[in-house]
Amino acid sequence: MAWTSLSGRLAAAASLAQSPAPAAPAAGAQAGPAACAAAGVAANGAAAGGAAGGSAPDGAVAGGAAAGTGGAVGCGPAAGAGPAAAPAAPTAGGAGPALVVGDSIALGSADSLRQALGAGTVVDAKVGRQFSAAPAIVGRWPGAGPVVVDLGANGTVQAADIDAVIDAAGDRRVVLVGVHVPRRWQDGNNDVLRAAAAAHPTVEFVDWDALVDAHPGALGPDGVHPGLAGRTLLASAVADAARHR
Repeated sequence: MAWTSLSGRLAAAASLAQSPAPAAPAAGAQAGPAACAAAGVAANGAAAGGAAGGSAPDGAVAGGAAAGTGGAVGCGPAAGAGPAAAPAAPTAGGAGPALVVGDSIALGSADSLRQALGAGTVVDAKVGRQFSAAPAIVGRWPGAGPVVVDLGANGTVQAADIDAVIDAAGDRRVVLVGVHVPRRWQDGNNDVLRAAAAAHPTVEFVDWDALVDAHPGALGPDGVHPGLAGRTLLASAVADAARHR
């Protein structure tokens, strides 16, 4: 009996030794949740937190492409199969971070503008800035996203300066924000800004004067700079114009 039992155990051991080892996961195979968490990778295969830090729009997940590509084990959908991982939410305009060139109105609304236009938005605003400063700023901007110019409250806007901004922007969308200011140049500035938008298919005009008239309480006590509700109103209108096709 003892000999038979020992022989049986030896035969079973030999059979196990000859059995093929389990196949390693194929490239792109899904890993379990614990492995994904340990690797710092989100469940959809994108790098966890990859969108933070203003990653470039076409690399919507900084480092995320490494997961599930090559021979790596990805999380969620198998690499190379099914829909790709969703990119980070696009900025307004869909081409990349936006540039806002403005004066004290944009400066006071900077947080609302960044929130409405999306991650990576740059607000270049300065108290007392004239529209004539915009072409050089736009010309230095390397991004591919929309260009917003919120200037004209501090003096007369010249048509030649608007044309220079549009030329500097190239094929990028341009959003020209009108003015609401108790100064003699208000109506003339709005007319020339509106005319430029009508003449160029890549340019949009935000009629800030009309929006302020339609929303009592949008401005602060000085009647020029937006209050909290006005900053949200301005940013929303600008973002809508930047997305317009």
